[in-house]
Amino acid sequence: MMCSITIEPARPEDAAALLEIHAAAVHQTAAPFYSDEIIHSWSRLSFTPDRVKKVEERWIEDPKQYTVVARDGNRPVGFGFIGDNSELRALYVHPDFGRRGIGGKLMAVLEQAALDWGLSYLTADAALNAKAFYQKQGFEILGPSIFQLVSGPEMPCVKIRKNLSRLEACNVAQ
Repeated sequence: MMCSITIEPARPEDAAALLEIHAAAVHQTAAPFYSDEIIHSWSRLSFTPDRVKKVEERWIEDPKQYTVVARDGNRPVGFGFIGDNSELRALYVHPDFGRRGIGGKLMAVLEQAALDWGLSYLTADAALNAKAFYQKQGFEILGPSIFQLVSGPEMPCVKIRKNLSRLEACNVAQ
């Protein structure tokens, strides 16, 4: 049973939880779609204080990004963030909370934030395992792409785009 999910701006103290959600999603949800080398390069299972601090600075406190967290009560269970360059940078839901509409709620809040910033579209290199989710959210699949992981390997993905100008501004409960 799930409590009421709320979506709110991420706080610096959420950084470690965001890393945990990311790691769980990559190692469980994406694993059937990618090699072990890509999975381990994409997300490490251990977190150093320096890595947590970098997430605070790069994912949460950077004014050129907007990061939100989905909470089940007080527990972070998903997150996503966009950049002011129309890029959907990330959207992850912990696998224990998957297929409950949380990703769609996160996406709706991020799309509204993009509209509030004056952006007319969002684009991303989406993981292969997320292709169906993004199609359901109204993204167009533009074709295959490659994402260069920071640690070296190239990760096959799909280039996606969603035109936001057709969306009607609405209030999403946050």
